[in-house]
Amino acid sequence: MIGAELGYRYVGSPVIAEEPGGPEHLFRTYDPTAWTGVRLPHAWLASGTSILDKFNREFTVLRFGEDQQGAKNLVEAFRAVGAPVSEVFIKSQRLRDLYGRDLFILRPDLHIAWRGNSAPNDPLPLVRRICGHVGTDAAQVSNP
Repeated sequence: MIGAELGYRYVGSPVIAEEPGGPEHLFRTYDPTAWTGVRLPHAWLASGTSILDKFNREFTVLRFGEDQQGAKNLVEAFRAVGAPVSEVFIKSQRLRDLYGRDLFILRPDLHIAWRGNSAPNDPLPLVRRICGHVGTDAAQVSNP
């Protein structure tokens, strides 16, 4: 049941910034997607290595687009709550098109906690939610 193993998607999790809709969760088949709640699917980089080899066991702000300030603000928000974080920039239009967004936040287990084309103006509520500091401000998090 490869879909249950590789295609598992967290739905209704308080530490995932869910988007409305999303792919159907098929247990017997695996259809790679970069939707919130799923594990980031593998793709080959131009160097011949897997994109999954770029990440450590910490939160990661993955950036495909040119929003350097937004990515920096997300990283600073993680540091403000004391969470381990790194930033990975991959300049590849092919991978940007494949994954469908400019910015991602990956959990240490490589599940996508959030994705968007620009960072929120105030990323702290989003980061607090993803780190499990769910409070009244976390309910106002959305995906641009």
